[in-house]
Amino acid sequence: MVRATGSGMGCPDWPRCFGLWAPPTCDCDLPANYEQVFLEKRLAKVQRFAQTLERFGLTQQAQTLRENPYVDLPEKFDPIKAWIEYINRLFGVLSGFAATAFVFFVFRHKAFSAQRLWVVAGFLLLLINAWLGSIVVASNLLPGIVSLHYLLAFACLFAFMMAMHKQRTFHWPGFRSNSLLQWGLFIGTMAVVLLGTWTREQVDLLRLNGILSDGGHLNMADMDNLFIVHRYLPVLLAFWVVMHLRKLPGESLGTAEFPYLLFVGISLLQIGLGAIHIWFLVPTWAQLFHVVLGSSLPVLAFYLALHHSNTETT
Repeated sequence: MVRATGSGMGCPDWPRCFGLWAPPTCDCDLPANYEQVFLEKRLAKVQRFAQTLERFGLTQQAQTLRENPYVDLPEKFDPIKAWIEYINRLFGVLSGFAATAFVFFVFRHKAFSAQRLWVVAGFLLLLINAWLGSIVVASNLLPGIVSLHYLLAFACLFAFMMAMHKQRTFHWPGFRSNSLLQWGLFIGTMAVVLLGTWTREQVDLLRLNGILSDGGHLNMADMDNLFIVHRYLPVLLAFWVVMHLRKLPGESLGTAEFPYLLFVGISLLQIGLGAIHIWFLVPTWAQLFHVVLGSSLPVLAFYLALHHSNTETT
């Protein structure tokens, strides 16, 4: 929701929001020069992050960060965007509490020893992503860092899914496994998500430059070939699943094939939402559903890939 509504800078500081533990509802609660105050704090954090990059030999990246013209832009207070971003952070805190409890229980009870490696990995990824969230705010949604923040959330989720799978293997009654298809769907959907984050950053750039529209529709001429791959890869993945289902034994499709049917259904909805983006210049409501449904595809594909480990391959 933060991404779809452009609320990433709803709170220009981190972990607080405009210096408060809960966002204000009116700019009357803020000092008159609040934009400059929080801009200076953010620029100081940008300098510290750039110096960290240089210590790791990433001199070019540090220079790009310093020269990014959008880093110097102050953020105007918007109560709706502030609360959307704040609620996102609350979910992050709840995730942190749950992950901490998870770590505590797997090390306290020997029955959960098989999960320990993946739980610790998920916990560490969660901490790294929380820190990266502060960098996203400090850099004023710097392209690349925003996408990394999004993709790390998937890595964290997959680690916890692996932990659950190690304790009790995922199982769908009657599901007929195919390792090539299931891992292919996972790799393919993650590629779609990765290309989608890049596509979204291109759309943001077109909007900033005032060239988002081309004859009333999305200006695809100024987007690169990766957008084309992002646009048509879900079609190929859905077609692959349909062809697999056609090769199954003659009985009618039932609950055993529901995960595959769900994958095809979500893919078709995604393709439809993509068309809406093109025809209606990426409306906010369509972005929201596109991100949610798009995020569910690699999660479903990862579930199917893990499911292969406890079923026979057809």
